[in-house]
Amino acid sequence: MAKSFKLGSAALAAGMILSLEGAEIKLPAPQRTGGLPLQEVLNRRQTVRKYQDKVLDDATLSTLMCSANGVNRPDGRRTAPSARNAREIEIYVLTADGACSYDPEAHALKALTATDLRSKAGSFNAPVYLLLVADAGRAPGMDYARIDAGYVSQNIYMYCASAGLGTCAIGSITRPGNPAAAELRTALGFGEDKVIILSHSVGYPADR
Repeated sequence: MAKSFKLGSAALAAGMILSLEGAEIKLPAPQRTGGLPLQEVLNRRQTVRKYQDKVLDDATLSTLMCSANGVNRPDGRRTAPSARNAREIEIYVLTADGACSYDPEAHALKALTATDLRSKAGSFNAPVYLLLVADAGRAPGMDYARIDAGYVSQNIYMYCASAGLGTCAIGSITRPGNPAAAELRTALGFGEDKVIILSHSVGYPADR
C-alpha cells in the first residue's frame, strides 16, 4: 500500500492527501507585486534561529519558492542568476509531513517521501527547511554552482525579511564527517550528480 504525503500548509493540512508516487502539488500563483522597498528589506535582513510553532500557508510558501528561484520571464529564466544560464540549483522542501522537490517551470512541488527529514537539515525548530542542491551534470563547474546557490540563498533572505519570516543559511550540512548529508541523499534518492550545498530554515520568528 502506497504511503501518503501531506504538505504542512493551510489548504493541504485541511485534508488534501497525495500519493508519494510522483504526485504533483500545484502551488497557487505567487505574489509578484508589493512587498517592502528594497532598502527597508536590506535593513531588516537578519539570521533567525528560533521560530514559532506555526506552518507557512500555501500563498506564503508559493511566493517564497518563486522568490528563491522561480521563473520570472517567458523564456524560463529565473529570479536568481546562474552561470551560463545553467539553472543547476534545485530546491527541496522539507516539512513535518515529508519532503518534495520544487519544479520552477510548473511552479509545483513533487512529493518524494512522507518522512520528516528536517532534523537532518538543521537543528532549529523551523516548520520548513529548504535544501539547495546543485545538479553537477548541468553546472558549468562546482565553483559556479556554489556561487549560484549563494544567489538563491540571498533571495530567500530578502523574501523572508519582506514577508516577516525568519531564515538561517546552514553550511555545516556539508562539513566533512557530518552524516546528515549522506542520510538526506539516501532518503531523497540522490544520485552522484546531486551535490548538497546549503540548507535554509524558514519560519515565523519566535520573538514576534
